[in-house]
Amino acid sequence: MEERLETPLVHKVLTSPLGRLFQSRLFERFKTSTVDTEFRVLRARAAADLAGTDVDAFLDELGVTGPIDESLAKKIKDALASHADATSEYERVAAEWDDLFWGDRESTLDERTRLEKERREAGTRWISPQKTFKFLSKTGLVDIVDFDVPDPSAATDRWESRSAEEVYGPPQNHPDIETSRTMRGPGTREYLVRFPSPPQYVDDTAYARVYEPFETPTDRALPTLVFGTGLAMACDAIEYWTEEEYVGRSLAPRGYRVILPIPPWHGRREIPGSYTGEPYLARMPESAIELYATQATEIAVLTEWARSCGAPTVGVGGISLGGIVTTLVASHADTWPTECRPDFAVPVAASARVDDLLFDSSLTEILGVTDALQATGWTPESMEDIGHLLRASDSAGIDPQRIYPVGGLQDEMTHYQPTKAVFEEWGVPSSNFTEWDCGHFGVLLRVMRTQQFQHLLTTVLDTPGQSTGLDATARL
Repeated sequence: MEERLETPLVHKVLTSPLGRLFQSRLFERFKTSTVDTEFRVLRARAAADLAGTDVDAFLDELGVTGPIDESLAKKIKDALASHADATSEYERVAAEWDDLFWGDRESTLDERTRLEKERREAGTRWISPQKTFKFLSKTGLVDIVDFDVPDPSAATDRWESRSAEEVYGPPQNHPDIETSRTMRGPGTREYLVRFPSPPQYVDDTAYARVYEPFETPTDRALPTLVFGTGLAMACDAIEYWTEEEYVGRSLAPRGYRVILPIPPWHGRREIPGSYTGEPYLARMPESAIELYATQATEIAVLTEWARSCGAPTVGVGGISLGGIVTTLVASHADTWPTECRPDFAVPVAASARVDDLLFDSSLTEILGVTDALQATGWTPESMEDIGHLLRASDSAGIDPQRIYPVGGLQDEMTHYQPTKAVFEEWGVPSSNFTEWDCGHFGVLLRVMRTQQFQHLLTTVLDTPGQSTGLDATARL
């Protein structure tokens, strides 16, 4: 029997008729209320990665200075031992994976696919140990983020004089892109690409996962979508990655190539001692500029690579964090070489005014970002000094007829209405907007569940030169 990666059960449930139950404001409120618990568990895991099985070292990593109850210390000791086992197992499997997919070792497609299943199962146990550390989330011992917010004057000195055209400019070089061996997905041929990330802000290796129709010859020209994921997603380091399912594995079997970039500090690019995405939150606002600029440049590199593979169309999209980056790409791509520019953009649940968002978002409040900024001396007025690097430009960098925003009218996390106003100022046609009467998490559920979003993506991939967005009043 052929080995094959499968769509996780949770995604099948969410996209089934039963999943409609989650499309409610009540569920959105519940989901929002669990964010702090989930992130505290991730922070505990990151501390455990450095501490190993040493309880005192673990508490020190968390910044705990006082004594703790003996029974709690025993629970922590047991949790650390369990996590150490999970970490060791993942490291073993990941080393074998690297050898099989990047090295010279001979292997079959079935062997690689089987190992990929094992790696992602082990990754889930290591990266997201909600059961292991959840008991700590209500103890007051674990912060949501280990903040290191820069001093406003120092950050202003570094960034104020730099133009957005410079920060979000074209790649300074054209790195060689290395391709891994393949694995078999549900109707997909899947593999990784990697290349040296532009070293200006994030000096590491850039990764992206690629999805293509399994039966299609490798030299066939495929319309291609580069789609960015959301904040704190561990990407293909764990079993369930939402964008993999509703974009990668949904579009690829129908004759498209999907490239899912792994953002800086996320998934395979996680920094030891930080959970996936934490550095982005911890060093606001500088970290935001660094991540956006780095991923935008990496998207330019991936766009050029897709064209070198013969792609007749290459578009960019993304949700939440990925939507912000998409908006900035759509702002500045006109400064890039033609081969690096996307043909269209689909920003989903995005923000075009991150400088405002840092002081006025339910998510930044929940995660403590707003309080941390204010405690360090940041104000909306001082943020203005570098705000030009945290907001979309006054005009689009690609044809506004080819920009297709998707948003939730009740989104209190990224605030859809101010972002819509920016797109309207750019000249994006009203027929290109897809709007739902829901909040931030509601948008995610709807792009996962609706054929409307799939139709939008396939239509713009097939006919990128036309204004073919969904009706703005489209509803479920």
